[in-house]
Order: sequence, then structure tokens, then C-alpha cells
Amino acid sequence: MAFSEIFLFIGIIALVLVAIFRNPLIGGFRLYSWLKDQKDIFEARGQTAINEKEKKAIDETLNACDQMQEVDLENLDLKSVSFSLIEKIASIYHPNVSSPMEQARLGDVLDVLQNSSQKILHIIHLPQINYVTRFRVIQVFGDSKVSSPEKNLLSGAVYRRFQIWVLRSLLIQWLLMVSESAIRVYRENFEEEGVEAEAILAEWETLQDEPEVSFPEEVQQIAEASKKEILFSATTISWQKASQLYFTLADQIARHYHPESISPIYEARVCDLLKSVSDSLEGLSNLGKKPVINKILNIRIHHLTQAKEMALPLGENKILDWVNRHQVGRIAKWSHSLYKTLQKKQPGILLRDVVFGLIKEGGKRWLVLYLHGKIAAEANKLYRR
Repeated sequence: MAFSEIFLFIGIIALVLVAIFRNPLIGGFRLYSWLKDQKDIFEARGQTAINEKEKKAIDETLNACDQMQEVDLENLDLKSVSFSLIEKIASIYHPNVSSPMEQARLGDVLDVLQNSSQKILHIIHLPQINYVTRFRVIQVFGDSKVSSPEKNLLSGAVYRRFQIWVLRSLLIQWLLMVSESAIRVYRENFEEEGVEAEAILAEWETLQDEPEVSFPEEVQQIAEASKKEILFSATTISWQKASQLYFTLADQIARHYHPESISPIYEARVCDLLKSVSDSLEGLSNLGKKPVINKILNIRIHHLTQAKEMALPLGENKILDWVNRHQVGRIAKWSHSLYKTLQKKQPGILLRDVVFGLIKEGGKRWLVLYLHGKIAAEANKLYRR
């Protein structure tokens, strides 16, 4: 075969490969270019930062990104990594307080959630991005038995390395987004406006229950069983307990749709996961539109979390009996009714910390249930595909 014929043959093969992989190549290049630009901008910001605290926060972020380049994705605890970064940044801006993360104002938090949602939407709308994010997370793990057309066209090892690069790149972008949000939240140093605790408590009754979402019968049973753990908890609901309930809820729904999978929670497609996170952040940011929530946007979180427990006046068992008797179907509203009961029985206890205790527990349970409903709905959409 003449050299010209060999060259022509190679050229034809190259054209065929380009035609087959045109969309994945374009999507991968667009994703790479955008993510690189984001990190370059962040690094340049650190080099030109005049504020020493901001420079330290950016350095911590870049260190976390470097570690993400090497971490074993299968054993990655993204929640812990994210909260660790937030805590470090909060400590930089608020070094002399016992709980630096609680110095955030609710309004600032909701604002950055909106911004983060828009950033994820930008990724989703990059040209041909769906061609490089439609694989399931579980496919990046070595023991995955999932096959795909792309795996048959390329060698398994090469395609898996590409998947790992996509997932790791998105996780690094997540850390950059978390850091940018934390810097915006904690660098603000405005004093919160005065808030009348009793007035806020009275308005809890204006909170409306979220519309019930229709689930398949088996998923409905999973969601209801999980919800009862929140409704009838004998003690206050810690965020650690709530997060464990959320993970278990998502895992059980994933297991319902993927009973044969070794890791059902990883069966979500990356493109669907991006959309789900964006929708969830958008929904949370819209909480500020609720009148009663809007009234406390300028309160720093530590004013709520440092309130004394509300078991002071009646005792934990009596409160639990009262809650069970009223069924707490509208969980945010019982705090005002309980407050009025305490007011009659113990008129001398009308202290700011007790009232904030009621706001804290009533509002927290409403929020925990609100998030529970959203997570159940998103998990059902993610894993039924």
C-alpha cells in the first residue's frame, strides 16, 4: 500500500472517530475551558487580594482543591469536606468566637444559595455538556458492573478515566463555589436589625404546609416512616440527626429503584444530579420570600442556636405529651400555641431566650420537614430514571 493510501486511510479513520465523538469532544472541551477559567479567576483573585483574610480563605480553598485532585472518590465524604472548608473560612473572618460558622446571617445564606443555583445552571447549559455528564456516578468505581455504549466504543479504562476526570472537575468546582459563598457570607460585618421575638413567634402560624407530592406506594411508605421520626422526636432535632435521616431517606429510595446495585445511592446520573442540586438550592433561596422568614433574615444564626432549650417551663415529657396530643401535623404552628400556654401557666418566664427557644425549635422542625419533603421528591426523580 502506497504512503498516500495509508495517509488517506488514517485520515478517513480520524474523520470517522471525530464524527462519532464530536459531541462528547465538544462537551468535554467546553467543560474543561469553563472550569479552568473559574479556577484561574479564583487563583488570580488570591494573588491580587489586598485583604489578608480573603487571601487566607482563598489559600485554604486552593489547598482543598489540590487535595480533591488526589482523593479516592469512592471513599469521599463530600459533606465533611465542604463543612470543613466553610468552618475554616468562617474562623478566618471570625477568629475570636466559639462557633464561627454561626455568625452567618440568614439573608446572606439565602442570597448565596441563589447565586450557587445559577452557577450550576450555567454548567448544565454548556454546549453538548449532556454528552459528558449522562453517566451514573457508580460508573467511576472499579467494581461497577454498569456497561454503556461509550464503554464499548472506547476501552473501559480510558472511558472510566474520562468519567473520573469529569466528576473530579465538578467536585473541584463545587469547592470553589462553596468557598466563594462562604467568603461572601462571613466577610459581611453589619449588625443585624432589632427583632421582636414575640412578634416573629406569633407569625409562625402564617407558615403554610408545603403541597403534598405524589409518590409510588412503596416510596410513599419510605417517606412517611422517615417523616414520623421527625414529627414525634422526644427531643430537639439536631442538624446531625437530620442529615443522617436525609441520607437514609435518599438511600432507601435509591435502593427501591435499584435493588440489585451494590451502591444504590451512586446510581444517579451526573447530569440529573446537577439539575437536582440546582433546583434544591433555588428552592431554599426562595424561603426568604415567606413573610415570617423574611422578618428574620438579618438575624445571625447564633442568636437562635444559643437560645436555651424550651423544656424549661414544663419539662420534656409534658411537652412531648402536648405535641403528640395535637398531632403536630402543622409543626411550625405548635410553638406559638405552646408559648400562649406557657404564658398562662408561667407569666414570669417571658424572657427573650425562652421565646427564641420556641422559635428555634418550632422553626427548625418546620425547616427540617420542608427539607425532608424536598429531598424525598428529588430522590424519587433522580433514581426512578
